[in-house]
Amino acid sequence: MAGDAAASSACDRVIVLTGATGGLGFELARRLAGTGAHVVLACRSLARGEEASERLMRDAPGARTTALSLDIAEPASIREFRSRLERAAGFVDVLINNAGIFGVPLSCNSAGHELHLATNYLGPFSLTGTLLPLFRDRPGARIVNVGSLAHLSARSCLEGPRPKDGDYSAWRAYARSKLALATFTMELDRRLRGRNLIAVCAHPGFAPTGIAKNHPIANPKTALGRWFTKRVESWIPTVAEAVEPILHAARAEGVRGGEHYGPGGWLEIAGAPARARLNARATDEGLGRQLWSTTETLTGVRYLSTDAASDSVPSGGPEPVRVQGATRGELVARERPRATSDEVTQSAHRPPS
Repeated sequence: MAGDAAASSACDRVIVLTGATGGLGFELARRLAGTGAHVVLACRSLARGEEASERLMRDAPGARTTALSLDIAEPASIREFRSRLERAAGFVDVLINNAGIFGVPLSCNSAGHELHLATNYLGPFSLTGTLLPLFRDRPGARIVNVGSLAHLSARSCLEGPRPKDGDYSAWRAYARSKLALATFTMELDRRLRGRNLIAVCAHPGFAPTGIAKNHPIANPKTALGRWFTKRVESWIPTVAEAVEPILHAARAEGVRGGEHYGPGGWLEIAGAPARARLNARATDEGLGRQLWSTTETLTGVRYLSTDAASDSVPSGGPEPVRVQGATRGELVARERPRATSDEVTQSAHRPPS
């Protein structure tokens, strides 16, 4: 069954990793390249990606890495990335949506979407659909979405209209985008059932990365907050320790679709990989369907849609599935005209059918 396949055959796998030039991403690339897998470094800066690739090959002679340009927040870049990937590798076995941002001032991508949402959620949704036709039909294939403890504090996935400068909170925007990513992961796995492909999510705890340094917990404004931060500093894991839950989700035997991993220690700050807490909203099937439909409208990317009668897999096993007129073997993420966040406000908040 998908998810039970051994990960020992990593040497012939192609792993696409976003945000691979520093922090968690580079450490993930280093560990994965060490298994013999072909690791594709999907990086916003191609120059930095090539530097990272050279470092990896110096550290592990014989490592197979390829750096490709990808701005995960930009729809055109995602479309172009697929063509580059097909030429460089031909297929995909594992996709790790690791790239993310936190703490940026109110800004939008070229499609008019708030940048945390565009980078941390809409981009991974679009990239997943765009690359879906390239996944090999074999046990062990996985989509791993890298989340955050912050998603536990979010109360909604999408909000509109877009906030004005005075109403904007980078923390709320980040937490909301990570809740959307977790909800998407659960819904994606439900739609993939019956195939040799699963979707899981994992978070690193409180890793000493650029994102963590901008986290409100790392920059308390009160004396009590500063005291608490000082007390927990010794518990914060190293980057090498923080990637363990993500690596577990990506390659361990026994991982099941729809599972969520994180550090197993106190408050999930650090510790060995273990099943992690998940915001109850992320497991709401009605919300998952609603978010999926809204996201198709926002991005113009449509795949695995449940409104097509043929989008089903009989219990006896995978059969050719038609998505927007394509069989499973030629599955295509089709694009529709995109809407701005403002234009889907009512859709995002309507009660699930």
